[in-house]
Formats: sequence, C-alpha cells, structure tokens
Amino acid sequence: MKETIHRLSYTAGSLKLCESPKLRALEYRTIHLKQHRYFMLYKIIDTCVYVIGIYHDLQDYENALK
Repeated sequence: MKETIHRLSYTAGSLKLCESPKLRALEYRTIHLKQHRYFMLYKIIDTCVYVIGIYHDLQDYENALK
C-alpha cells in the first residue's frame, strides 16, 4: 500500500481516466496495488489527489459509489 501511495504521488496525473462513462465524467482514475488484486480509485482536484476508495478487481465498485 505504501509503495502504491508513493507511485501515486508522482504518476497521478499521467494515468488514464476510468473507462466507465459514469466514472470518466467524474474524472476518476485508478492505480493498482502491486502484487494484489486491489486498486485505488482516486480523483485529482487542483494539485491534490483524493482517494475515493480501495476496491478488489472483482468488486462492483461502480454501484458501491451511489
């Protein structure tokens, strides 16, 4: 987890927006945790990165955001 947060600190803006139209409209992005099937869903506002949540690859996270 710490390594992923470190990577996020310098790559956040270079990762692509989510493929889901709903999440893309909200400008959400993802970064995967190394050696795990989990990822962080995040959003960039100005110069800050806000982690929305941490989800498993098989989890229906899009509907969990309602």
